[in-house]
Amino acid sequence: MKKFVLPIILAVAGVILLLLPLFQSSGDIDVKIQPATVIMPAAYKVYANPNVAGGRFNLFKAIVKNTGSGEIRNFKVQFRVPGLIDDWADVPAATNLLPGQTAVVTCFPVFPQSITDRNTSSKEKTEIKFLYGGKANPIEHDESFTFDMTSVNDIVFTNMADQDKASFNDVVENRDLYACMVSAEDPIIKHYAETVQQRILCGEQGAGVGGSGQITDKDIAEKVRVMQGVYNATLISHMVYSETQAGESQFGDNTSSTEHIRLPREVVSGNTGLCIELAILHASVYKAAGLDPVIFLIPSHAYPGIKIGNQYVAIESTGIGGVGLGGVMNADQALQAGMTELKTFYEESAKGNPAYKILDINALYADGYQDMELKPDPILAGEADKITQTWPTCLLSAIAEAQKAAPAARATPVRRASYTPRPRTSPSAAWTSYSLSGVSVSYPGSWKVYYRPVAQFPALVMAAMSPDRTGQVEAFNIPGAYNPEQAMAYIRTSLSRLGENVTYTQAGSYNGFTRFNGITYANQVAFKWIGLFKNTSSGVEGIVVGTPGGGDSAVLNQIFSSIQ
Repeated sequence: MKKFVLPIILAVAGVILLLLPLFQSSGDIDVKIQPATVIMPAAYKVYANPNVAGGRFNLFKAIVKNTGSGEIRNFKVQFRVPGLIDDWADVPAATNLLPGQTAVVTCFPVFPQSITDRNTSSKEKTEIKFLYGGKANPIEHDESFTFDMTSVNDIVFTNMADQDKASFNDVVENRDLYACMVSAEDPIIKHYAETVQQRILCGEQGAGVGGSGQITDKDIAEKVRVMQGVYNATLISHMVYSETQAGESQFGDNTSSTEHIRLPREVVSGNTGLCIELAILHASVYKAAGLDPVIFLIPSHAYPGIKIGNQYVAIESTGIGGVGLGGVMNADQALQAGMTELKTFYEESAKGNPAYKILDINALYADGYQDMELKPDPILAGEADKITQTWPTCLLSAIAEAQKAAPAARATPVRRASYTPRPRTSPSAAWTSYSLSGVSVSYPGSWKVYYRPVAQFPALVMAAMSPDRTGQVEAFNIPGAYNPEQAMAYIRTSLSRLGENVTYTQAGSYNGFTRFNGITYANQVAFKWIGLFKNTSSGVEGIVVGTPGGGDSAVLNQIFSSIQ
C-alpha cells in the first residue's frame, strides 16, 4: 500500500497546482485614466486608426500597474459608449502583468458611420472594465468618464491642455482634420462634380496627364481649366462669401478655438460659404475630377489649389464676392489673385512662419486623415439640383454675361491692413448712425465707413474712420459667443492671426453693457480703445471706440455716449 502513497500525493499536488490559478486573485491593480475631453464626429475614422499622428487621437489611455505581490493573469480591458458603441468592445492589452509591472492601454474606438448624423453637441459617457483573475474568482475593476461630442460640422483646433501649449502649432495642432471634410465621395458632391463637368466644362475632361506620363504645358492648362470651371460654377450660381460660427470653448483643461464648418454639400445647397468652406468645396470637386487638391492656410484665411508634380497652382475662391467684399472677380482674376497669394505663401514659408501651411489632401488621406462617409440626403440634393439646373448647357456664353453684370473686380482679397472703402456720408445731418440687431452707435457723417472690411474676420461688421484717421469706431457681431467675455477672447484670437496683438481688461458694466478697456498693437501703432458688448438675439454684439493718438476727445466721448 505504501508504494501507492507517493504517486497519489504527487497526483493530488499536480491537480492542486492546475486548479490554483482558478482560485487565486492574481494581485491588485492601480488604474489612472487619461480621457479624451472632446470627440469630433467628422474625424471618426481617424479615432479608429492608431497610426494617425502617433496615436494622439484616441478615446482614452489607461495606465495600469500591478501593485500586488502575485502575477496578474487573464488580464482584459473592455469599453463601451452607450448610444454609440453599445456592445462591450475589447481593447488590445497584455494578458499578464508581473508584480510592479506597468502597462499602457490605448483605446482607438471604431465609431459607427451614423455618428456623422449628429448636428448638435452632446455629453457622452465612456464605461471601462478591467478584468483579471481566475475563472472561479474573476475580479473586475470599473472606471468611467464623460466627454463632449461636437456636431459633425465642428473642428476643435487643439486637444492639448492649456499648461502644455508652448507654440502656435500647439494651438492649431488639429488643422489637418480639415481633410476629413473634403468629401469627393459624397453622393451630392459627386453629382455636383459631374454637372460641373457636363455643363461648365462642356463635357470635356481636363484632369488627365499626357500619354507619355510627363506633365506638359497642355496638361497644366487643362487642370487649371478644371479649377476655373469649379470657380465659374460658384460664380454663375451667385454663391456668396458669408461668415460662420467660431469661438473658444472649454474642454476639461483645454481652452480651444472652435469653428463650425458647413460641409461641401451644405455650401452647394445653401449657395454660400466662408473661405475655408469654399476651399474645402473646391478641394472636394477637384478630387472628384481626378486632380490632386491642396488647401493653403494663411493667417485668418484659406484658399484652394492643386498640386501638379512639384509645383502648385492656387485660385482665390472668395472672389465670388459677398456683403462688404467690394466686387466680384472673374475666373482669370481669381486665378491671378491666388497666384499672387501663393508668392507670399512661399516667402512666409521660407521664413518658417507656422501660420502658413499646405494641406495636401491626398497625402493626408494616405496618413489616415480619411474623409467621412455621408448618407444620401434628398433634401440637400434637391436644393443643389435647383441651383445647377439654372446653369446653361455650356458656359461659353454665360461667362460673358456674368462678367458683364458683375461689379468692378477687386485685385486681391480684402485684408485688415487695407480696407476696401464703402464711404457713406450724410449731407443732411452732421451725424449718422449704425445699428445691429440689439446695439447702435452714432458718429460724424463725414467719417468714412467700411462694411465687412475684413473677409477673413467676419465678426467685424463695420468700421468708421475720421478723415484724419485719428478716430475710429468699430461694430462687432459674434454669433457663436455665449457672453461678452467669450466674444472678446474670440476677437483677440482672431486678430492675433492677423498679426495684431490685443490686450484688455474688463472694466465693469455700463448701461447694460460689459465694458472693456484695451490696446491693440498693429504695424507699430498702439490703438487705445473702449468697448461695450452685450448679449443680443444674434449672439454677442458690441461697439469699440478708440484712437491711435491725437483724436478729438470730445467727439470720441460723444460717440461713446451714443452707444445703446
